[in-house]
Amino acid sequence: MRIAVVGSACQGKSTFINDFLKNWPAYKRSEESYRKLLKEETININKKVDKDGQWKILNCLIDDIQKTEKGDKILFDRCPLDNLIYSIWSEAKRSSDIDKEFIDKCIPLVRESMQAIDIIFFIPITRAAPVKLELKENREIDETFIKEIDNIFKAISYNLMTKGVCPFMKEDDRPPIIEIFGNPEQRIEMAKLYISDNGDLNDSEPSVLDSENLDKMEKLLKTQKDILIDEQFEKEIRNRITTGHK
Repeated sequence: MRIAVVGSACQGKSTFINDFLKNWPAYKRSEESYRKLLKEETININKKVDKDGQWKILNCLIDDIQKTEKGDKILFDRCPLDNLIYSIWSEAKRSSDIDKEFIDKCIPLVRESMQAIDIIFFIPITRAAPVKLELKENREIDETFIKEIDNIFKAISYNLMTKGVCPFMKEDDRPPIIEIFGNPEQRIEMAKLYISDNGDLNDSEPSVLDSENLDKMEKLLKTQKDILIDEQFEKEIRNRITTGHK
C-alpha cells in the first residue's frame, strides 16, 4: 500500500513515520525529492510560499508518487494535498502571487495523483497530546499559522467524511483520511487498527464513518472559529473545501 502522512508543522509526522517503519519494516520511505529541491534551490515555503516554489514542489511530490507502483509498500511524508492546502492558505490570505487561477491549475493534478494513494494518515493538533514547537531548518513555528493549516486539514477531513465532498480528490477513486492522534505509542496502536501485521489493509478495519469518529470531527470543526481569527478568511476557506474554485 501507498500511505501518505499529512498534517501541519511540528505535529510529530517524522516521529510517527520512523515508528511506523520500525513496526512495519516491509515499508520504505519515499524518495522525498522535494527536500532535495529545497536544498538545491532557493524556494519560498510555509508562510512565504509563491507560485514558482509551490509549482516546483507539487511536481516533485507527484513525481515521487509516479515512481511507485500499485502494491508497493511506501510511506510518503506529505503529498500533493499538503501542497495544495498551503497554496489555498496563501491565496485566502492574499500573502503572495498565488491566486485562484493558480489554484485551479493545481487542483486537477492533485486530484489525479491522489488516486495512487491508498490511505491518508492525518496527524492533527490535539490538546490531549500537544507537541512542543521546535525551530529547525525549513520549519515554521508560528503557532497561529500552524493552527490555520491544521484547521484546513480538519475541515477537508470533516467534509469528506460527513458529506462526501472533496473537490481535490476524485469521488469514485480517493483514499480515506484517517486521523491518528495521541502520544507516539498510541498513534502506532491506532495505525494497527487499519494496517495488518504484514502491512496490508486490515479486512476488518473500523469505519472512519462510525458515530464516534463523526462526533469527534464535529467537535474539532467547532473549534475552528476560535482559531481562524478572521471571519472572511474562514468563509473563503469553507468555500474552497466544499466547492473548489470552478
